[in-house]
Amino acid sequence: MRIDHVILGARTIAPLRELLWERHGFGITDGSPNPDGTASWVVPFDTPDVQYLELLVTDDERELGSTDFGRAFLERTADGPAFLNWAVLTDDIAGTAQRVEQVTGTDPGLLRGESVRADGQRVPWAEAAFDLSWRSRVLPFFLSYGNPADRADRVAGDLRAAGHRVRPTALAGLVTGPARERDWASRWPGLAGLAVTVHDDAGPEITAVRVETGAGDTVVRLP
Repeated sequence: MRIDHVILGARTIAPLRELLWERHGFGITDGSPNPDGTASWVVPFDTPDVQYLELLVTDDERELGSTDFGRAFLERTADGPAFLNWAVLTDDIAGTAQRVEQVTGTDPGLLRGESVRADGQRVPWAEAAFDLSWRSRVLPFFLSYGNPADRADRVAGDLRAAGHRVRPTALAGLVTGPARERDWASRWPGLAGLAVTVHDDAGPEITAVRVETGAGDTVVRLP
């Protein structure tokens, strides 16, 4: 398993766009609407592993206000940009979902679907434990993709569209507070093997993301 992406949220794209450009030299691209009332922008990384930062912003506030997910999103972004949760890539999504169920005793929510990018490219995916991760804010959810070669092929175009001043090349790790679900955290699939630093004096949330770039390492923090 490896870190696939980290999700940052805000009411509008402007503060995230400005922060990532001014502090780190990162551009953004895409801007596809989602059925849940959000829209997704991406900070693409220059790596065949297709890592990225996902920037989730409000697209339809009425739709967001009609669901538990949407209301939580609006609450978490009310005071400005926030880290929301993060995803880990797995080669065995069904087996990973089963392990999550064994750890939590709850349905891991194994889902399969397809995203459509702004450029029309379709991205089939499967995910597990998103709702558990969303509530936790520290434990990751899990993803697999049906077209890894196609995903890798689009990286060059995404990099051109983003126009980075400094190219990010890898998600090197995360810094978080301890999970509220401490018993789950000790047994969460793959977590022990990932580059996650836990600060016991922090709250149950992501506090920083370490990024490798062509100009050296940088740390993304939010105000």
